[in-house]
Amino acid sequence: MPPSSGPGRRPHQPTLRSRVETTSRPLLLHLHALPRLIVPVGTLVLIAIGAFAPMPYALVGFAIAFLFIAWVAYLAWPAVTWSGRLLRLAMLALLVALAAVQFR
Repeated sequence: MPPSSGPGRRPHQPTLRSRVETTSRPLLLHLHALPRLIVPVGTLVLIAIGAFAPMPYALVGFAIAFLFIAWVAYLAWPAVTWSGRLLRLAMLALLVALAAVQFR
């Protein structure tokens, strides 16, 4: 009998992290197969759209860039040092600050 199936024990429930990692794996493999500069240049293009485009496009550009950076930061969080974590949080904070200045 497996250890997780005794009296009073629940079967293993996947955590949010494991579900996100499993769901993200195909997209990460696809991103990894792209030429190296596509992802960073694409992120910079989204931020530039957010900074310089008219309001509806700017909002979409900032939102997609923020969600992408937050997603990658979430996936990388356990594997990076504290300085790496601070850098990821700083990138998100700077993106929010840039959006706040743009939409003010």
